[in-house]
Amino acid sequence: MRPVLRWPPWLGARVRRALAAGAAVAGAALACGWPHWRAQPAAAAVTLVCCGGFAVAGGLFAAGRTGRRTGAAFVAAAAAWAVTWAAAWNTGAAPLVSVFAQSVFFAAIGVGVLLYPAGRLEGAAARLWTAAAVVIMVGGQALLCAVSRPAWNGFAASVAWPALRPEHEVFHGVQRGLAAAMTLLAGALVVILVARLPRTGRLDRALTVPVAVAVTFGVSGALVVQSTLIGSDAELADVLDVYLFQGVFATVLPLAFLGTALRARLAELTVAERMQRLLVGPLSVARVRDALRTVLGDGALDLWMWADGGYVDVDGRRMRAAPAGGAAGRRRHRVRTSGGEPLATVDLDAALGDHEPLVEAALVAGGRALETVRLQAAAQANLERAREARERLVRIQAAERERLAADLKHSAQQRLHALEEMLARLEDAAADPRAREQARTCRRELAEAVAELEALARGMHPAILADAGLGPAMELVAARTAVPVHLDMPAGRFPPEIESTLYFALCEALTNAVKHARADAIHLAVRPGPDGIAAEVRDDGVGGAAPDPGGGLAGLTDRVRALRGQVTVESPPGEGTTVRIVLPSGGGA
Repeated sequence: MRPVLRWPPWLGARVRRALAAGAAVAGAALACGWPHWRAQPAAAAVTLVCCGGFAVAGGLFAAGRTGRRTGAAFVAAAAAWAVTWAAAWNTGAAPLVSVFAQSVFFAAIGVGVLLYPAGRLEGAAARLWTAAAVVIMVGGQALLCAVSRPAWNGFAASVAWPALRPEHEVFHGVQRGLAAAMTLLAGALVVILVARLPRTGRLDRALTVPVAVAVTFGVSGALVVQSTLIGSDAELADVLDVYLFQGVFATVLPLAFLGTALRARLAELTVAERMQRLLVGPLSVARVRDALRTVLGDGALDLWMWADGGYVDVDGRRMRAAPAGGAAGRRRHRVRTSGGEPLATVDLDAALGDHEPLVEAALVAGGRALETVRLQAAAQANLERAREARERLVRIQAAERERLAADLKHSAQQRLHALEEMLARLEDAAADPRAREQARTCRRELAEAVAELEALARGMHPAILADAGLGPAMELVAARTAVPVHLDMPAGRFPPEIESTLYFALCEALTNAVKHARADAIHLAVRPGPDGIAAEVRDDGVGGAAPDPGGGLAGLTDRVRALRGQVTVESPPGEGTTVRIVLPSGGGA
């Protein structure tokens, strides 16, 4: 049997096609410029390498996963550059085709740059630039031909040339105007690329910056070389030298794009190692999420784990609905186990859609870690459900306490006041002194019972807290406190459960300061913020306070934690005590 020809792994079909495109373009450049190359072998070698390399780089970029249209534009630009060398024949229509091919060469490069990485012209500025490039490069060249003779452009007088109204001064004026327009066009291209940077993801930004630098260098060099032909009649040798140097400068662009593609591919190949390095040590859902954020360059990336028939976030909070679509500028990527079961959903920057292989590689590399933290996510979800149940209980207790206080005030207290009035009338109507005295005693006892009932109702849920809010309620408490209390309270309201929890927690802190700290003054402040509601009770007492199990500070802490809040106590001996309470903001003040 004949041995089967096998290409080496690095020489795949895409690479072979790119090399074939490069060889074809180089061959075309050789044929088009043959009259010149015979006397300039060094220039021929440089041009063929650059021209063919231009096409190879564009072909490789076109064969990649991103930037296909950019690569195709670069291949077209390389072909136009090859045709530009037809000017070397200096006969027939070859010079005319050459000058327009040069215009197509630069326009194709600019359009290719703007097409990266989305594969389309994004925004009105990019579309306007493309239209302006066609008008200036092609239309400007047509105008230049119309007002000149071929000899003024460095070509033989006998070549085909559309000289409609040749005028020497007008020709040089158009040259200068066209050069200025091309300079503005090049500057606008750089501005568009730089303006894109804030809107691109970190990965695309790292790839776009080298391209912007290459555009600036390549286009600036090409314009400087072009300016040598302005203001005087050119010779053919001068024109061909300009073509040579412009092509060399322009070759920087596809090489820069190819470098970005290789860099992206290298990131895909090393992502597993980077993920493993970031996930050394104890694993958690938050740590896997942070590793994905680092590797994918998306600081806003979020991760939901599948647990108990639904998705939960890194804190175990259950999503109200299965995460399907994403917010503006975001996208969702589902991750499944090897058995096809749901494992996780990742919220990503939409720009990472152009780097799907990198995303897949990162998720595959982190797949084992995701499997490992799946049970942890389920346990966290169970704990979160317990917290939610306790939070609901606190809300129910606050509402029930308010209802009982209202019932006592509006039913039992009213009936007792009515009974007190009946005893007063009975006392006035009784003729027997002993009966009158008994009625007076009953009325006095009844008044004390009513006072105790009112105190109980206030302890359950003071009416002023429900009617006026936390500020007025704490002002009333401060007025009744034996130690001077300096208040700093917001004017607005909070949700009922927040007000109720803060009220009783602050009352407990004031009671501890009065009973145990032997303070001369107490400062109480409540400050709402974007991350929560912070309250502080600070006294100038003896300090040394510690939350004892079953004590007031321990009860205060349990009450606050039921609403996912935090309590910290600072009480150095002899320096007073500061109790800080932070509750998640359930509503604005």
